[in-house]
Amino acid sequence: MKKTRLFLTMLLAAGVLAGCSGKSEAPAASEAGTGSGTEAPAGETAGNAAVKDEVIAVLKGEPSNIDPHGNTELVAMTTQVQIFETLVKKDEEGNIVPGLAESWEQIDDKTIRFKLRDNVYFHNGEKLTAEDVAYTIKRATEKPSSASIFASFDADNTKAVDELTVDVTTKAPFAAVYNYLTSTRGGIVSKKAVEEMGDDQFGRSPVGTGPFAFDSWVSGTNITLKRNDNYWGEKPAYSTLTLKFITETANRALEIESGNADIVLDPDTGDLDRLAETDGLKVVSGDSYGMSYIVFSMDDEVLGDVRIRQALSMALDLDSLVETVYGSYATVSESVMPSTVFAYKSQGKHEYNIEKAKELLEEAGYADGLTIELNLPNGSEQQNIGVIAQNMWKEIGVTANISTASTSEIIAAGRRGDNQVTIMAATYSTGDPGHALADFDTRSDGFFRPVDKKIDELLDKGSAAYDSKERAAVYEELQDYIYHQYYMIGVANKTVNYVITDQVENFYCDPGNIPSFAGVTVAEQ
Repeated sequence: MKKTRLFLTMLLAAGVLAGCSGKSEAPAASEAGTGSGTEAPAGETAGNAAVKDEVIAVLKGEPSNIDPHGNTELVAMTTQVQIFETLVKKDEEGNIVPGLAESWEQIDDKTIRFKLRDNVYFHNGEKLTAEDVAYTIKRATEKPSSASIFASFDADNTKAVDELTVDVTTKAPFAAVYNYLTSTRGGIVSKKAVEEMGDDQFGRSPVGTGPFAFDSWVSGTNITLKRNDNYWGEKPAYSTLTLKFITETANRALEIESGNADIVLDPDTGDLDRLAETDGLKVVSGDSYGMSYIVFSMDDEVLGDVRIRQALSMALDLDSLVETVYGSYATVSESVMPSTVFAYKSQGKHEYNIEKAKELLEEAGYADGLTIELNLPNGSEQQNIGVIAQNMWKEIGVTANISTASTSEIIAAGRRGDNQVTIMAATYSTGDPGHALADFDTRSDGFFRPVDKKIDELLDKGSAAYDSKERAAVYEELQDYIYHQYYMIGVANKTVNYVITDQVENFYCDPGNIPSFAGVTVAEQ
């Protein structure tokens, strides 16, 4: 059997997640040397084995742009992580390690001073400076697609100290600052390139510092990246990375089965067991920061009654639902955030009780039935969940009218208050509980339509707590509260899944489902 399952142990007590999982805590200061700058000759690995000079990976769709601050699409982030770099990053064990910053120190409880590497150049030939970092942080706080992630950063007081030193400041003590800086939305951009090109052009032909540089974009087909031969660190062993866009899950599987791809991201879970048995292919799965969930508009008049939300929860047989949709590639959610996120606390599975659900609806005044609107994004995963939930809710007299739209349209509709019930899948790439629960913050532009100030208070308290035990206790309390208010129903803790050929080596299974391909090699057959 050609199947690799990489489920690694989570060490909750320390907030450490091994392998595909992440680590929430970061040191207050760090130092590291510069990258080696070495590379294997094209067509060879370090061990002189012949490797392909082009690696082909398949994405589930085409990005709208590849500006780090331009969208929230996973396919865009997968492209960005090849081109852009962050001040700090996570290693494969989830530890915070140097990135573009070679060292840092905590000046006070709101300021970190980063010392940049002195040998980093953007793809346009411009040297990376502290001004580029300060400009990036300010831009990230202003652009709609990154503002929520960078809401805690104080752009006005984030300033260059000298050419290679920058003070990054937050508005209040912010314990998760390092995790947020590792996000793809923390990718450092060239101030000169953005200002000269403008946002639209920059989003279509971006300039970063990473191991790959943008080369071309064929709309509807692929993006091609070329090795950055001036890269400050270890360079890829191959010269061309091609990212294909294939929206149909069956066609993504066919692409690698027919030998036209080396790596497929986001395969349909229904195909995985078959692909695992296919000669020449491997399925790689690992723990992730991803979950699927059903969310109720918190300011909806009908759903404002907790008894209705509880009834809808109790009518769902989640064991059966998760098995049907995901097979062995997910587990039933027992909280309001993924089990891999720091400070996760299991609440146990929501009770499945049809008769009690009917009683709750009757108490709420809907003994004769209830009709709700279920708005779903155009994805097989969410739509499969939606159809099953729709049938289960019929048993308690609830009719769910399903409508579909793109994910961006669903989110926009939620922000306008036009969604009543929605099913989403999210990946909290920072691995931080504040990120995982941010949509409940009433000060955000969240599509949950949040209304509960108690959640704000606990989010603020958790964000400011630098002591890991204190911080974990706050987020555990917050999970308890949200869970028992039934503002959302966690459906599944998902794995990240990839299909690769057995010629692929050094593939890193990223818990945020945003893998870098810089270290990958593909042996010539």
